[in-house]
Amino acid sequence: MEFLLALQFLTRIPVTIARIGDDRVMARSMSYFSFIGLLIGGAAAGLHYLLGLGFSSTVANLGAIIFVIFVTGNLHGDGLMDTADGIFSGRPGDRMLEIMKDSRVGSHGVMAGVLVVLLRVVLLGEMDQTSQMMALVLAPTLGRWAQVYGAARYPYARSNGGTGSFTAYVGWRELGANSLVALGLSLALLKLSGLILLGVTLIGTILFHGFIKGKLGGITGDTLGAASECIEILTLVMLVLLPLLKL
Repeated sequence: MEFLLALQFLTRIPVTIARIGDDRVMARSMSYFSFIGLLIGGAAAGLHYLLGLGFSSTVANLGAIIFVIFVTGNLHGDGLMDTADGIFSGRPGDRMLEIMKDSRVGSHGVMAGVLVVLLRVVLLGEMDQTSQMMALVLAPTLGRWAQVYGAARYPYARSNGGTGSFTAYVGWRELGANSLVALGLSLALLKLSGLILLGVTLIGTILFHGFIKGKLGGITGDTLGAASECIEILTLVMLVLLPLLKL
């Protein structure tokens, strides 16, 4: 059931499970976040391969990106845009949190969303086909690992609760399960270079969540989504750089 809860939460796949009142059950469902990221990435890579049989690499890349946005309902992109509107508003922390709850998207959010899509297209275009396939699998896996790390290691920022308040119960169990998936996949696809990727990802995740904590006093559901988007971009950057470094 916890896997299905995570699948229902992270995707638009038609899985229907009644909302579980126990936040601890929702927290345990985060054990499967990286695995679901792997499934999403694997499906995107499969679509990329099929599109590449008849279209250019650019079309295949864009098709895979659109697929991920569609299958996730742009859940994490929405979190990124809300976070950008709040963090870059220049207001005090409590006001930032209010802005992030607003359903309307401001100029900072729009810019952040556009830049992330453009960066995905450009960075994938810098890779050969094999690296593109690996990137499409690795990025969503590591992005969702970054979410679990934030939930496990940082406090929830909203004192009056919220949709992500169950993250208060996320701990080492959930982080360990996700770390095994991230480590195994990175080593399987990149060998020892995977350790470098994981090291950079860990540093980037710590810096991102530390920055957010400094602004808001902790994490929210929106900032976890933003972390996923940012770490996915960092993963693509590293996959472009690793061959240049001969690693």
